[in-house]
Amino acid sequence: MPLKVNVLSLARKSEHVTGELPAAEIAEGYRDELVSMGSPLAYDLDLEHQADGILMTGRLAMTVNCRCRRCLESFEQAVEIPAFAAVVPLEGEGAATCDGDFADLTPFLREDMYLVLPTNPLCSPNCCGLLKKSAEGVPDSEPPEDSGESPWGALDQLKL
Repeated sequence: MPLKVNVLSLARKSEHVTGELPAAEIAEGYRDELVSMGSPLAYDLDLEHQADGILMTGRLAMTVNCRCRRCLESFEQAVEIPAFAAVVPLEGEGAATCDGDFADLTPFLREDMYLVLPTNPLCSPNCCGLLKKSAEGVPDSEPPEDSGESPWGALDQLKL
C-alpha cells in the first residue's frame, strides 16, 4: 500500500506520519543480484505544505538481504537515512502522482532509499572471498598473508 497524503488537508495543517511500506512496494523496479529488500521500510515523517510542493523531513530505515561480493555468503544489513529531507513537487516535471486530492509520496521515498543501498556488499571488511571455502581454511577474520613480493615487481625489473 503506497504512502498517500491529502494535499488539501496538508495545506491547512502540517502532519506527522509513521508507518511501514511493504518491501515489495519499495523494490518496484529495483534490479540487483547482490541486494534485495528484506524488511518493510519504516518511516517517521513530518509533512508540511509549501508553495512549491510538500516538504518531507524525518527518518527512513529498513533491512536489506545481501550477498557478499567476495564469498557470496548471505547476510542482512540495516540501511537508514536518519536525516531524510525532500521536497515533493505538486506541479510540473517530476510532480507527484495525484489521485484526486491525494498525492503519492512513495516514489520519492523509494528513490532516496535506492541511493543508500550498498553497491558492493561485504559480509565483513576482512572477508577473504572464496579462499575461506578452500582446503587451506583461511579464517574469515584474517586476510591472506602477504608474501612480501609486489605483484608489480617483475614489471619494475623491465628495462625499456
